[in-house]
Amino acid sequence: MRKLLFLFSALLYIFLSTFISSPSFAKNAIQNETNILVLHSYHQGLAWTDSITSGIRSVFKNRPEINLIFEYLDTKRNYNEDYFTALQNIYKVKAKQIPFEAIITSDNAAFDFIREYGNEFYPDVPVIFCGVNDLDPNILKDYPNFYGYGEKADHFGTISAVQRIFPEKKNIFIINDNTTTGQAIQKELNGITDRFKNLHFESISEFTMESLQETIKNLDDSYVIYLLVLNRDKNGNFISYQNGITQIKEIAHVPIFGSWDFYLNKGLFGGKITRGYEQGERAAMLALKLIQEPFTNNIPQFNNLPSTYVFDFNELTHFNISKNKLPKNSTTINEPKDSDLLLKISVASIIILIIIVFALLIWLKVKQKRAKLLQRLIHEKTSKLNETNLELEQVIQNKNKFFSILAHDLRGSIGVILNLSTFINKEEFEISEEEKNEFNKDIFHVATRTNGLLEDLFYWGTIQAEEGPKLNFTEFDINEVLTEMAATFQVNLSEVCFDKNFSGELKISSDLNICKFLFRNIFQNAIKYSYKKGRVAIQSHTEEDLFYIEVKDYGLGMSKKIIDSIYQKNPIRIEGLSGQKTTGMGLPTVLDYLEILGGKLLITSEEGKGSSFTIVLKSK
Repeated sequence: MRKLLFLFSALLYIFLSTFISSPSFAKNAIQNETNILVLHSYHQGLAWTDSITSGIRSVFKNRPEINLIFEYLDTKRNYNEDYFTALQNIYKVKAKQIPFEAIITSDNAAFDFIREYGNEFYPDVPVIFCGVNDLDPNILKDYPNFYGYGEKADHFGTISAVQRIFPEKKNIFIINDNTTTGQAIQKELNGITDRFKNLHFESISEFTMESLQETIKNLDDSYVIYLLVLNRDKNGNFISYQNGITQIKEIAHVPIFGSWDFYLNKGLFGGKITRGYEQGERAAMLALKLIQEPFTNNIPQFNNLPSTYVFDFNELTHFNISKNKLPKNSTTINEPKDSDLLLKISVASIIILIIIVFALLIWLKVKQKRAKLLQRLIHEKTSKLNETNLELEQVIQNKNKFFSILAHDLRGSIGVILNLSTFINKEEFEISEEEKNEFNKDIFHVATRTNGLLEDLFYWGTIQAEEGPKLNFTEFDINEVLTEMAATFQVNLSEVCFDKNFSGELKISSDLNICKFLFRNIFQNAIKYSYKKGRVAIQSHTEEDLFYIEVKDYGLGMSKKIIDSIYQKNPIRIEGLSGQKTTGMGLPTVLDYLEILGGKLLITSEEGKGSSFTIVLKSK
């Protein structure tokens, strides 16, 4: 029996081995994958090429069925005719080995190679290109399967930034080698230099590194260096991005501008920067779209990607340049973390919150003593006063509940700030730019939430005062206040955006501070119950002598029971969709103030589809 089992196992192994190794099985296994060829013009390890690779990989990182195959033409270091003939023969052989669903090319050499041999080696395969300089889109008419993105450096934007930041410097020294890429970029540059009449441009393309350093050493303070392509000297020696800018930075005493991200963090002052990562990312996204959607009538064959202003904070400091002199919407890298400022804000907030909590506790104690005295007096009065006493006890219970909620929320805010303070003071405290943005968003959320809590408390307190609130009527524009408030709440925990629908001015005579309090509560309520990255619509208009301000969200919505509890000034507390807490006193206070102003609050809602809060005001 044991021998028979052994014999059966051996036969099964031989059968499976033969079946799996058969050409038809291997072919089926390959067909289960979607193969994409990524053909780079240059070599692995070149900063620009690697950043494009990172962008491509980011799109396919969760797509195991996509098989990326990377090839490198290495044309920065090899560029003679014999080498390109050898490449042609190599890829003619390689093309027969693996079927490809798409080809991604980066930079000019790979684009030209596939344009010349693609129809022979890879017929009918869609080609997605990126990083191509000086491309005439008209040539794509002969290549209907080509789609992609040009790499058009924004020379005008970079030189305009030089004029803005260093208006006293009148000479631009351009470094640009004589490679194919360098010549293409020189054509782009020639088209814009004439637009700067008050600047003098000097270019150098034939040099050795020693002669280039000697020239740079003799530049006076009227110069700025514009570093374009520096990959090969006049003797054909290869120069890496790192070595090129490092050797220039060692000699230069004037700022160095550029238009590509591979020079960042290496001594570049800044400029209108083109990013390799974005080129690769966009090309990969387009490749995925072309694979999934074979009909391409709605896809343009060519696009240029926009550049962004990026500047190195270390260089700003070195040349004593304020961030105020930078173009609008500029990004700064290497900016130090202002941990001292964060610590001061945290400590000050803690002290203020502690003082407020103690003051509220004392005030509550006084109120409780006064309430007990009133209770003793009420028991001595008529039965009618006894009914009043029961109502008063309910008020006290509500106040106790309110201050319990308030203490909980304040303690939560204090805890968050204490944790942030402890974290900041750690010696190993370092955060990335992305983490810094999330860090700032958290601090902004805690500060906004605590500030709103204190404002609710202040206005609630004025309502409770015996003399009531003091009104200060002035004329103001409702639309201007709403626009300002939408900008304030643009950064929020739920990442909600605002759609504003205003027409002209909407002047009203009322109490500005109270109106801001009313609008803020309605804004916060809409954000709190909106879904992540949802939208809130804001519109205002006037009919006869009444002013209508509507804030509509498309979030959680409310039942009739919840709406009734709001009008009864005892709203049911529901946590926000992003975890926001609520004291439940904002909307009742809104209703109290609207009664004082002679206005009203209109609420409509549908569960699961959102709510609309409309404040109705009249002018004084």
